[in-house]
Amino acid sequence: MEGGAYGAGKAGGAFDPYALVRQPHTILRVVSWLFSIVVFGSIVNEGYLNSASEGEEFCIYNRNPNACSYGVAVGVLAFLTCLLYLALDVYFPQISSVKDRKKAVLSDIGVSAWEMHS
Repeated sequence: MEGGAYGAGKAGGAFDPYALVRQPHTILRVVSWLFSIVVFGSIVNEGYLNSASEGEEFCIYNRNPNACSYGVAVGVLAFLTCLLYLALDVYFPQISSVKDRKKAVLSDIGVSAWEMHS
């Protein structure tokens, strides 16, 4: 096992895109990012319909506009969160401070736990 808290023994190394792409959490983040685009795109493009009898759009989910707004919000937040943590995955090997690495790891765990709870 390599030394250093939160992988600090490897800090400051050269950026290796091949190693980054092979990491399971990076692969899952990319898949989550793609699914967030699908969720957001599906609701924005096909979640609202115009009725011939009514003059305005309505949400296809029980005609409740809050349901569509919630879905769009979840899609956007998932998209932004995935991008944030993908950027952190790229930048993580360059972080040399153990305290900063700890904050990054704990924020990742906290956001993952919050997502699982929701």
